Amino acid sequence: MTAAPSALTGIRVVEFGPYVALPLTGRILGSLGAEVIKVETNKVLDEMAFIPAWSRGAGQPEYQRGKRRITLDVRTPEGRELMLALARVSDVFMTNFRRNVLARWGIDFPAIREQRPDAIIMWQTGLGGHGPYYTYKSFGILVQHLSGVSLMTGLPDEPPGVVNTSYSDYHTGVFQPAGIIAALMRRRLTGKTATLESSIFKSGVATGGPALLDYQVNGRGPARRGNRDAWAAPHGVYPCAGEDRYIAIAVADEEQWQRFRQAMGNPQWAAAPEYATRIGRQRNEDALDAAIAEWTRPQDSGRLMAALQSAGVPAGMVSQGQDLHDSAHLQSRGFYQDTRYWEAERGVPATEWAEGESVSWSIPARMSETPIAFGKYSNIGADNAYVFGELLGMPAGEIERLEGAGVIY
Repeated sequence: MTAAPSALTGIRVVEFGPYVALPLTGRILGSLGAEVIKVETNKVLDEMAFIPAWSRGAGQPEYQRGKRRITLDVRTPEGRELMLALARVSDVFMTNFRRNVLARWGIDFPAIREQRPDAIIMWQTGLGGHGPYYTYKSFGILVQHLSGVSLMTGLPDEPPGVVNTSYSDYHTGVFQPAGIIAALMRRRLTGKTATLESSIFKSGVATGGPALLDYQVNGRGPARRGNRDAWAAPHGVYPCAGEDRYIAIAVADEEQWQRFRQAMGNPQWAAAPEYATRIGRQRNEDALDAAIAEWTRPQDSGRLMAALQSAGVPAGMVSQGQDLHDSAHLQSRGFYQDTRYWEAERGVPATEWAEGESVSWSIPARMSETPIAFGKYSNIGADNAYVFGELLGMPAGEIERLEGAGVIY
């Protein structure tokens, strides 16, 4: 029996850029069957190659898996020509470099389009490709403030907070594959190409849609509520037995409140008249949360989660890494897979990096009849022979000369 083809079989993508959102886009496209060629150089390493700090490089398989990884210095004349040759045989060119930088290197979008008129070009920006902010550099944590996410993050009596990660990069990394796939479908149906511009800033703004609507309709700005909710009560994260162990509990209606009371053993305090209605519980949340915390504190978070869920109360333990690794549910779905990785080291060619073993997540989505590949994880430059030799047809001697000249490095 012949295996079904992947969704993007036959599509070739050039990925040119570092950090989070762009590599995540490539990872998703590669998992869907596209041949993704990641262009890098040992001369300037992606800072993401050094995460996490306690095991540098172990985080890379989650972003670079399933790609052909080559080394190419496009700042050299011969490197520029090789990049253009690669664009000539590819369906998609995607980058997060600024256009003035691309123009300086001679690989701006008109140059790419000249090589491949029907190419889908996806340009990931920080704040957008035009407008007053277009020349600014930005990163994910900064965008939390610009997009209003930080205004909704934190405790009521404290300044705006941030999620300690590049929050909007991860939204962007999911939005971009959808846009590229739509452009490929459009090209297939109409013959028309497309240039897409994606903005991490606008991805952040999109996540604040309900707050914007609330302001438009009610003239009310977003509030920092910590773990509390505008509707549900109780709604919070409560301490459990052990170090740094918590459980999240969300009671949305009166039926769930009665179930929650029964699960707690109908303590006398829960029968107080101020807790009889949702509005009453919200008006007395400080005392309510304190009482719930006293009940949860001596209990195991996992067993308490199971008990509350069995009682029909929405609850979930706050998982640590070990909890996720040991999760029977994730194991049953093959979410984590063994992988090797390489410990990045500046000034040392990737071929000399030490090798390690770890686990990597698989793509969460599944399709009933279309395979989604976990894919092979390659080191930087591991696919030079295939891309430059087989794909672009360069003789081995020429590849060696360019390696010696620092073009393919």
